[in-house]
Amino acid sequence: MQGDHLLVDLTGYQARLQRGGQLAWSSRVIIGKPTRETPALLDSVQYLVLNPKWVVPPTILREDLIPGVIRDPDYLAKRRMRVVDHAGEELDAQQIDWEAARRHGFPYLVEQNPGADGSLGRIKFALANPYLIYLHDTNTRALFRRDTRALSSGCVRVEKPLELAALLLDDAQRWSPEALDEALATGKTRTVTVRRKLPVLLHYATAALDDDGRMQFRPDIYARDTVVLAALRGTVR
Repeated sequence: MQGDHLLVDLTGYQARLQRGGQLAWSSRVIIGKPTRETPALLDSVQYLVLNPKWVVPPTILREDLIPGVIRDPDYLAKRRMRVVDHAGEELDAQQIDWEAARRHGFPYLVEQNPGADGSLGRIKFALANPYLIYLHDTNTRALFRRDTRALSSGCVRVEKPLELAALLLDDAQRWSPEALDEALATGKTRTVTVRRKLPVLLHYATAALDDDGRMQFRPDIYARDTVVLAALRGTVR
């Protein structure tokens, strides 16, 4: 990676922004759990969303939300969620046959309204990949104190999102930290274009150098080394 870029070191649970050949920002991150891996990919930041609403993705809807509503009829209300059709019209969740939805699929969307207590926190960093993977703030900040942070459903949670947002917007007059705070304080959802598309590398490696240049060997969180080792031990063709 040459030039300015954002490196998300998945096995190191760290993100680092390089700008002008210098480390401009670093932060702890939370990545996908082994059953919902964060993919390794090269992408770019497209835009930021301030006070984002969260549309529950299909996997979480199927594996977490629908079983949660079946167990607890107040599941959606406790999380400030609502069911909408594809035209954006709200539906009465009490009238939905959730057992049938679990068996046959769910034809609607579930949204969580914006708020600091929402799953995306106050800022979303939108990427361009087809996997619905992006970076975002979080409402569960205590998890950053853990040493092992493979805890999300695939997206990358960032410990210091406001600092990253100010650096990506790179407009001290229009988007100073104070102006960013003011925009967030309104509670209104707002999309802000990033003027320069910054490369973002989500990188998975179980062997890496630490800050002092010493070799580190890290846990193979997603068991990806097994495939590599099998290929290395296979017949040369």
